[in-house]
Amino acid sequence: MIRALLCLIAMSLTAQEQTAPKSTPEAPKLPPRSSSPIKELVRADLSPAETGTPEALTASLYAFISGPKEQKRDIEKIRALFHLSARVLWVGNHPKEGTFFRMIELEPFLKFALPQWEQGFFEQSTSVTVQKWEGMAQVWSPFTIRKTPDGPVEFTGVNALQCAWDGKRWWITHLEFQNQAAQAIPATAPEAKPKP
Repeated sequence: MIRALLCLIAMSLTAQEQTAPKSTPEAPKLPPRSSSPIKELVRADLSPAETGTPEALTASLYAFISGPKEQKRDIEKIRALFHLSARVLWVGNHPKEGTFFRMIELEPFLKFALPQWEQGFFEQSTSVTVQKWEGMAQVWSPFTIRKTPDGPVEFTGVNALQCAWDGKRWWITHLEFQNQAAQAIPATAPEAKPKP
């Protein structure tokens, strides 16, 4: 009797194991959001006309940083163009030491650049080329810099922006630029020269 009861229990457990639903694998966990201190700073709400396309985002950058001498720039609007973890890379050309670059986080860059912009600064794009794939875009934008809207060109250069779409708007995730005194830079990226 006891043996028969044990057999029934064993058969019941086997049947339950066969009908139990198989567990599905867990979805991979996303990395934590950026802990950049910039999220604690005031950031303006920008319109779709200012951030709806990579082209609009680029035009907004030029518009927000440009203006006459002693005009205060709207730092909240400039800051709001950039993602929390965005960085700026300045590629320079020293007359003695040659080419160099400086990677700068956004806030130190703004602290350095704002006084320069407020001395009279008009940066204007001469062309905009966008390469886009789904939620990523690369913007190539040669520019000129003048102290007044109609003044002589003081500098020429190129901005290279990497941008990302979050489902609602575009953000600048990386800004790289290089300029030089009053000398034209081609509107297209320089091609690598073949080795002899």
